[in-house]
Amino acid sequence: CEITLNKNSVPGDVSAMVPGGMRIGTPALTTRGFIEEDFVRVADLIHLGVTIALKAKAADPEAKLKGFSDVLSTNQEIIGEIDALRQEVEGFATAFPMPGL
Repeated sequence: CEITLNKNSVPGDVSAMVPGGMRIGTPALTTRGFIEEDFVRVADLIHLGVTIALKAKAADPEAKLKGFSDVLSTNQEIIGEIDALRQEVEGFATAFPMPGL
């Protein structure tokens, strides 16, 4: 859905292979002109993405990565929600062009 994050270990994680956190590239966003309220919008979009992911996981709770990917590519309701989020993210991001382009 056009949101790029890094997975990141956080206190309490039992394995670095399954991190519980994410890192947002805030310098890249401020370079594009984001201000405080824009970061609130970014958080809202990320929250929506996590909500969709939780719904996909609930569709097959025992699934590992392959099964989760299958849900994302076959469940029409989830596909529609991802597409809507992608459009929302792209619409928001176009207001902040990359410097030098």
